Amino acid sequence: MLPPILVALAFLIAVVASLVFMAYVSWKGSKPTDFFTEAVSGNYDMDLPEAEINAYYDLKEKLQTQYAPESLDEEEEVDEDPENTPPKERWTLKLPDEERGNLQKALMQRLVCSIERLDKVQRDKPGNWKLWREKLVSEHYWESLQASEKMVGDEIDHCVAESDEIQPGWREVIFRQAVQCWRMKKQHETEKKEVKKVKVDQKKEVIKAEKAVINEAKKEIEDKLKQEKLAQKAMEQLLKEEEKEAQKEKKAAKAKPKARNAPVSGGKKK
Repeated sequence: MLPPILVALAFLIAVVASLVFMAYVSWKGSKPTDFFTEAVSGNYDMDLPEAEINAYYDLKEKLQTQYAPESLDEEEEVDEDPENTPPKERWTLKLPDEERGNLQKALMQRLVCSIERLDKVQRDKPGNWKLWREKLVSEHYWESLQASEKMVGDEIDHCVAESDEIQPGWREVIFRQAVQCWRMKKQHETEKKEVKKVKVDQKKEVIKAEKAVINEAKKEIEDKLKQEKLAQKAMEQLLKEEEKEAQKEKKAAKAKPKARNAPVSGGKKK
């Protein structure tokens, strides 16, 4: 028998090996697969509508330069005592109605694009929160999603602040108006997709009908050719049979003996 010390040592080694194996299996099961790692990036990708933002500020600067150049200098001045600074005249009051309307449209377009991004990040947030809670996405990814949401929210706040500069009191309703515009845009896109789908389906039906007509015509031609071949074959068979019958009759005529002439009478009886 083995000494007790060896038995205890073997038992200890077996227990340690089992614990190591269980820890490895647990780690392997919790580790994301290569497919999951490729599907989920390290950051939540969300960009602001830079094109619309730049278009708005370019138009704003152009209009300020054209109708109120002094307002540009006033924005660069920094007063040490802002509380004692008299309120500045709103530069947008110098804009013609048409130009003010163009600036409002540019700001509205900027805000609608930001609402589109806000809707996306808010729709993605619940699902990613569950993944983050189950440790299926990294802490960094979850933090980047939250940062994206805050970034879009700040951009919307900037748009609301700009609206009050263009038209006093507009900030109270601009967000609601932008949401309505965004919903109409989404509805228009949905209807456009449905119309496109209907057109595609109709085109498929037309193509299907054309193929059916073509296949029917091909079938008729094939049937006609087949009937002609059968008729030709039957005619050839009939000619062969007639030829065989003629040959038989010819052979039978050759095999039949020729009739002899009757004998001539020797004269009258006495």
